[in-house]
Amino acid sequence: MLTHKIAAMGEEDRILGFKALGIETFPVGERDDPAALLEKLMEENEYAIIFVAESLAERVEKTLIEHAGAPLPSVVYIPGSQGDQGYAMQRIRRIIERAVGADILSGKEVE
Repeated sequence: MLTHKIAAMGEEDRILGFKALGIETFPVGERDDPAALLEKLMEENEYAIIFVAESLAERVEKTLIEHAGAPLPSVVYIPGSQGDQGYAMQRIRRIIERAVGADILSGKEVE
């Protein structure tokens, strides 16, 4: 039986609560390379969901684009200590645009 795990990566204080739920946590500091960590987690093929702090969104965007066609893992942004930065909504909007050809959240057609 194949089972997948769940991971969370971000500032240690933001992901500590995930550990209490049995989710594997991967703290990322200022000097760490979150894109390399995300790439490693995605290639391990052990995780169905990877929660990523929104504060890392800009630093991991290229990795997400490179793996956009893969069915797993699903990468979900979580608000950081600064609150919601809007990256999660932008990502959802782009996925919807690719799937249906229009931004149904705003009503504009995509060319």
